[in-house]
Amino acid sequence: MLLEELLRCQIQEWYPTFRRHTVPTLIIPLPAAFLRYLAGNPAYPDPDAPDSPLPFLLPATTSGRTPFPPIHAHLPDPVSLLDRDTSELIFDSYDDSDDDENPLRPAFPDLETAFDAAIAELGGAALPKLNWSAPKDAVFMAADGTARCTCFAEVAMLLRASDCIAHDLASARSSCHDFLRAVGVRRNAASVATAGESAPPNGSIISNGSGSLNDPSVNHNEGGKQSAAADTDVSESSDDNDTWVDDGFQYYLALRKWYPGLRPESEFRCFVRGRTLVGVSQRDPSAYYPSLPRWRVEVQPMIEDFFEDVVEPQFAAENYTFDVSVRADGRVKLIDFNPWGGYTLPLLFTWEELEEEQRGEDELEFRVVMQQGAVRPGLMTAVPYDMLDWGDGSGWDVFLKRADNEFSKQMATLGEDSSR
Repeated sequence: MLLEELLRCQIQEWYPTFRRHTVPTLIIPLPAAFLRYLAGNPAYPDPDAPDSPLPFLLPATTSGRTPFPPIHAHLPDPVSLLDRDTSELIFDSYDDSDDDENPLRPAFPDLETAFDAAIAELGGAALPKLNWSAPKDAVFMAADGTARCTCFAEVAMLLRASDCIAHDLASARSSCHDFLRAVGVRRNAASVATAGESAPPNGSIISNGSGSLNDPSVNHNEGGKQSAAADTDVSESSDDNDTWVDDGFQYYLALRKWYPGLRPESEFRCFVRGRTLVGVSQRDPSAYYPSLPRWRVEVQPMIEDFFEDVVEPQFAAENYTFDVSVRADGRVKLIDFNPWGGYTLPLLFTWEELEEEQRGEDELEFRVVMQQGAVRPGLMTAVPYDMLDWGDGSGWDVFLKRADNEFSKQMATLGEDSSR
């Protein structure tokens, strides 16, 4: 995968072109402090502070709104629930009166105002995503099991809990064959818009344009692709791919209008190689939908027409994937673009199949799960393993045994008191 192919799939790059054919979206540039927070680092580093892992805490908020009540923002491993020091750190820090005094809870008041204003303009609920990914792997933390967010605190919790977001920050660009990391200081948007400016109409991007492929005045070296004549010193990236590096690349948050009526069986992933549509797959390969094997006969020509009339003439890439949703009235809506290969899931195909030379020369292959036993579990992200592991010696096993011992001690104490 080449860096140029990856950068073209950023939502802030393709959304202005395809605004009429996709979900209403508002895009906000993210400051470095918030990115440090998402990466698990101190948002406002103190050189004198000890270097220790930070707990999973939400930012302090000015609105006082909490994510998905009554869910707590910190979900520790079960053993730590019985650790008094850890419990006090976790739960005491949620006292609103201590917000200004707790150094572990950073505040982003301007960003909070921008997020909340954009969500309000989108109808009160939105799906968040970064340049490439949505926090779909963190929905287990939501009360309703979806990525639906209604305020800044909910957005922050899903982004902070998501491995998909961590991948966007740390590994997306460095996974490209031609990526070189620049040595320098990050250039960010000068400021985040205030509430009145945070949600411009028609999905405008609130930014200084940093990192845009569409703006010829922008230095694209920030994306990581360096020319031989570049003034910035560069070196082959040897950093740990699991670590976010503050190298000058601009990240954005896209807030997309939430539609509760969207059905997963109506969503499909389309694979394009050499500007030719070579395959279509059911987007959710982990479920069998009885109506889908018959409905695909009607859906296929709709998707082919949408590709030929809308996508292919306007998306300047040779190889890529795009996701669509087909409505009951026959309208096709664009959901997202993803690069070819790399971390993009081939779903009901394999990349080896999709790269066969003869593919695309014959009739388009449209794959759906044809029967209940043909689903492909494991392709979708879900609940962390630690939350499901109940075996001997697991976190839950230790927690339950300690809780049982504590309960027995309390009952014994009550029995002694009553006998006196």
